[in-house]
Amino acid sequence: MRAPAGALAGLAIWAVAGAGCGVVGDSFRLSDAQQVVADMKLGPSELRIIGAVDHADRTYRVGEPIGLSAELNNTANLAVLRVLPNGATTLLFPSNEHPSAEVPANTAVKIGGGAIEKPGTVLFKLIGAKSGDSFLFDKKRAEEGTHAELGATTRALSKEILMSLKPGPARETAAAHIVVRVEAP
Repeated sequence: MRAPAGALAGLAIWAVAGAGCGVVGDSFRLSDAQQVVADMKLGPSELRIIGAVDHADRTYRVGEPIGLSAELNNTANLAVLRVLPNGATTLLFPSNEHPSAEVPANTAVKIGGGAIEKPGTVLFKLIGAKSGDSFLFDKKRAEEGTHAELGATTRALSKEILMSLKPGPARETAAAHIVVRVEAP
């Protein structure tokens, strides 16, 4: 499903500007475990990711579904991670609803961020790569379950992700993140 280019571009500028910093007001402060994932750097690359959520203020209530969208400027593979304050990391995309990680250029993809059951800050890390050889883009695993739980040791996980992506001059990779706040009802 494609969103109008102008609307997505405006929303993307807002999302990237807000998500580019680890702290957006006291209520958006990342935990140490989340900050490790947020700080994961890829590139340099011509590949770009634009991400957005369905609430302009990026604030949700406990139990309320979080709607995400992502768009890549070139055809590439996409992975979306959800990182909770305790470091629990879930691979949301690809999933059994979307087992192929490959996303066509300039096509908005809708991704369910799930409903969070505890108040706090939630980090969504969007990772793109032209090469599909990272474990993040495993179609078989995506077909087997809705979401893959990757654990809570974010330092080790970040290192494993970087090793599997093999970023460098000949590898097109990109990353972005979005931070949302979940409040008690």
